[in-house]
Amino acid sequence: MTAHPVAHSSAPVAARRWPQSRVLLMAPWHWTRNDGGLWALRLYGAVALLLLGAPAAAALWWMPLPLAAVVVGVAIFVGLALVWGLQIGVLLRLDHPRVAHTVPGHARALRAVALGLWLGLVALCGLVSALAAWLLGGDGLRTGLVVAVGAATLLWVLALAIRWWWLWVPICLDFSFYGFAAWRHLVVASWAWLQQQWQAQPVLMTLGVLLLQGLVLPVIFGHGDGRHARAYASRERWRKVTVASGAGRMPAWAAYGRWGEWLGLPWQRLANAWLSWVCRQATSSPRSVMARAEVVMHGPHHWVRQLSTALLVQLVVALCLVVTTWQTGLSLRVLLEGGHVGISVGLASMALTAVMTLPGALWQSRREQALLVLLPGMPTGAALTRAVAWRQMRQCLWSWAVLLPALATMVWAGRGLTTLAYAAAALPLSVWLWRDASRLREPDQAGAAAPILLCLLAGGVAAFLLSRAPGALLPWLAAMVLLAAGLLAWRWRRMLHLPQALPAGRLG
Repeated sequence: MTAHPVAHSSAPVAARRWPQSRVLLMAPWHWTRNDGGLWALRLYGAVALLLLGAPAAAALWWMPLPLAAVVVGVAIFVGLALVWGLQIGVLLRLDHPRVAHTVPGHARALRAVALGLWLGLVALCGLVSALAAWLLGGDGLRTGLVVAVGAATLLWVLALAIRWWWLWVPICLDFSFYGFAAWRHLVVASWAWLQQQWQAQPVLMTLGVLLLQGLVLPVIFGHGDGRHARAYASRERWRKVTVASGAGRMPAWAAYGRWGEWLGLPWQRLANAWLSWVCRQATSSPRSVMARAEVVMHGPHHWVRQLSTALLVQLVVALCLVVTTWQTGLSLRVLLEGGHVGISVGLASMALTAVMTLPGALWQSRREQALLVLLPGMPTGAALTRAVAWRQMRQCLWSWAVLLPALATMVWAGRGLTTLAYAAAALPLSVWLWRDASRLREPDQAGAAAPILLCLLAGGVAAFLLSRAPGALLPWLAAMVLLAAGLLAWRWRRMLHLPQALPAGRLG
């Protein structure tokens, strides 16, 4: 007797499936290692572990055990969601339309890895929560099923939103729509019906929801046709724009597509108007020369664009808050209190915009700077180094001035402690600007994000400690101001001994 030929061919296929899946899962690690950025991956991992582990440890220390278990579970799920989002982004990047035709089994492997990873994370969440509930004396089965459905839904929605960015719009605006009576009644009625069905058949409903989501999840990958090619090109364009922006190399608005050109037109006109004005008022004084050179040095990160963008963002957020209060009937204080942590982090990030972007702007314009130093009246030596440093610091101070209304609003809403904790932590980091520009190197995404990571760590620790001792707010603010002043004074004197700043990076 001879064995069926299918039996011989299925074994090698099954043997090849796991190595191929393992390569797909390890792609982020290999890409980062090839780019020489493993230290950045380790840094991000350490920061994420600290941001998630610190609240979990604090909950285990100060909270009752059942409540602490919930906090620890949420922290673990957030970490798993970060891993899931990273892997989905990598799998979508590997979903190249040409590879789908030329590599046998590649498209099938992508879908299998996504489904397998999703099911593994869901099973892990369900089993851990069931075991925890059983140890605490609760209903382990029902708890595990509820957590499994919730985790599966959140991970599923995250994968869809990574594939189709516009899904973030209804997700973010869902709370605003809740103010409409018809939408609110629909959501409440649907939730009540689903809850009733689940209570009647929890296992069957859980399996049904997982099956439905599992059938939809592979849709995020393409089929190698023209639509797939256009979607992949669009994702790659956005990815390159995101990487460049994260490293302080903000590309032109045209890189975002046709609508990017349309949105960038007002800012371009503002920059052109400013350049026209300084050229009409041009003299040979260092101030006039540096005002004209600054347009070239900072490029898309010129203070005209950054400040106008910051004002526009605050205006849009204010309008959204007004519309939300009008629709929901909630007071402005309640809305600001609910999102005070996110708003505080956002304000601190905006205050550090100049710190994170101007070094990258100097690097990008280094070739043009070789001509700028030949302008009549351009300072030389230490005078030029200090002039460049002062221009950068002035832009940083203007960023703080533009944010004062938002900071005052948060203080008025009764959340000044958290807001000022994060904002004060950003003050000493302004000294990050005053580095040796002559030895500047091409900034990467991790280096550009280092100031904001330090700000988040220091601000989070300060917010926690100040919540325990509110009376220490003024000493904390005074200490941050004195630390920033001392660091800036030290760096200002140090600039007398640094090489000429421009052209940037020539000695790097």
